Amino acid sequence: MKYFVFSIDDGTVFDELTIKLFNKYHVKATFNLNSGLDNFTWFNKGMPITRFILKDNIHLYDHHEVSSHTLTHPYLNQCPDEIVIKEVKEDINNLERIFQRKVLSFATPFHTSGEREISLIKNNTDITNIRTSEIDESFKIPSDPYHYKITALNINRALQLFDDFIKDENAKLFIYAGHSYDFYMDNSFNKLEELLKKLTAQDDILVLTMSELTKILF
Repeated sequence: MKYFVFSIDDGTVFDELTIKLFNKYHVKATFNLNSGLDNFTWFNKGMPITRFILKDNIHLYDHHEVSSHTLTHPYLNQCPDEIVIKEVKEDINNLERIFQRKVLSFATPFHTSGEREISLIKNNTDITNIRTSEIDESFKIPSDPYHYKITALNINRALQLFDDFIKDENAKLFIYAGHSYDFYMDNSFNKLEELLKKLTAQDDILVLTMSELTKILF
């Protein structure tokens, strides 16, 4: 059996379009949210990107996993230990209060998945798994659940790698990570749908959330 995970960061208004496609193909995903940035807008290549007010969009994420992505999306490697712990614990507490469910997964913001940060999160929270910001196209299962790596960081690369993932008998795990606004900015929702069609046509691939994957593997 092979495993595939969609890990989508930041909780922006474009999640609505992405989730609509996921639901159409009955595919679950993990959404990594920052509870301290409600309604925050920034600009990417001149286009405004706005985060959801989470309490007003609770049911949008029904059937999908809600995961921590820190309270305010800082560079964790530039934060002292106590701030790293605070950023993650407060985000988890807020998300559990808002969504009324347990938060077990974490995705590192930016490229900040150092061993200090991983150890602090592992030892000070109930998080069972961490998706880091490192890239690994080997399709291998990590040695432990706190060092999951990204297989593809954009939809074009994901489509390029997917055929290899299917054909390689030793390939086990594919983690697609990105943002819903990527599909909007690149006008690539059609490519996401292409990947979903290919993915759901495979009988030997389980599409899981990060916490579901971790329960199976570890």
